[in-house]
Amino acid sequence: MKNDKPVPEKDHLQDAVLHYLRHNPNAADSLEGIINWWLPKQGYEKVGMESAYQALEQLIAAGVVEKVLLVDGTVLYRLIVRVEE
Repeated sequence: MKNDKPVPEKDHLQDAVLHYLRHNPNAADSLEGIINWWLPKQGYEKVGMESAYQALEQLIAAGVVEKVLLVDGTVLYRLIVRVEE
């Protein structure tokens, strides 16, 4: 049974992405992959590209998530791993 939550606020999307990354710290995916795989696993079946993009941009601005540009132009998003000295 699907949990079709209403379209979430950006804060909820940020929380869902962070929850996924905390449980999968080596994960990296494209915007489409996040919408199609990560967010549905958190119960968000209907998320628009713009809403997801804005949530990811806010996580980048907060220094939690980073963009990685692949040679073919694909952009991946992943958790920033801090190495303690």
